[in-house]
Amino acid sequence: KLDRKLRYQLEDPLSVVSGTLPLWAMTLPRLCPFLFNLKTRKMLLKFTAFGPSFAVHWMQDSKVGSFLRRRATVQTELNAQINPRKMQELSKELSNIEEHVVKSNFWLGTLQTTLVRMQKGDELLRQSDIAMELLASASNLVEVQFDGETGFGSAVTQSFYVEVAQALQDRAINRVVPMWVEDDDSTNSQFLLCRRGLLIRPLADGQKLEEAVRRFRFLGRLMGQALREGFIVPLPLAEDFFALVLGESLEAASLPQPGSGSAGELLGALAGFAAELHAGEAALAAGGCTSPAELQALRHEQASRTDFRDRFISLHDHGETVPPQPMSFEQ
Repeated sequence: KLDRKLRYQLEDPLSVVSGTLPLWAMTLPRLCPFLFNLKTRKMLLKFTAFGPSFAVHWMQDSKVGSFLRRRATVQTELNAQINPRKMQELSKELSNIEEHVVKSNFWLGTLQTTLVRMQKGDELLRQSDIAMELLASASNLVEVQFDGETGFGSAVTQSFYVEVAQALQDRAINRVVPMWVEDDDSTNSQFLLCRRGLLIRPLADGQKLEEAVRRFRFLGRLMGQALREGFIVPLPLAEDFFALVLGESLEAASLPQPGSGSAGELLGALAGFAAELHAGEAALAAGGCTSPAELQALRHEQASRTDFRDRFISLHDHGETVPPQPMSFEQ
């Protein structure tokens, strides 16, 4: 019922464009998102998150977007047509579509488009960074065209986001500006391929950290631009990345774990061992055993157990389990 009521509110163009939606329509979806389906929440995001210009743009798209896309298709077919009869049919269809769009109560016009020319290759990330910085405060649509290519339009712009996502996963580029935890390089691929997704690499203060911060700022602008215009940035980010974006704290389980295909897997295994050791010490304390000798005996016992591999390390090689061998923490 609330979902239908919110969709009804979003059908009112004046409330959406003027930003005068009821307080509950903005508050409830944030506090209780489970009360609304994904389609409604996405509609609310498009109508309210990017300013009045894009609110009008997305409202028009929801009402006459199918006609606009058909108009573009018909126009392309008409330009390539040489048959007079077919040209007449397409021209008539195009005229009918334009008449329907213009007479629609939701049609106000199109957003201005900024054409950005890019070079594929080593200069792509640098040029993209500059472009996103310049366009961050603009309210125009962005259309990308690559130098040396004649193609343009939404398909080429989407391919731009794909090219940038691949560049951000490039192993060599990541070593220059370390954004992500390295993988185990088991596939010998040019790109990072972590099974859990891309994890943010912790860095000490210094030049590398400053470069990484600038690159993440660029990634945020890129994601925002793509989200605002309905494009996809196919970057396989780990769930822990979004937890950090939301301001949540990460636990030891967020460390690279054995079998995750990330560098630093041993750190996750040691964190698991430390957590189990802490639990054992807490159990001793609960039973009244708190002497240093008893704690030392527990630690020695845990460190000398030969099932460390079975408890904390899972070894996989292309899907085949490696036969376990006895191993202790001391070893």
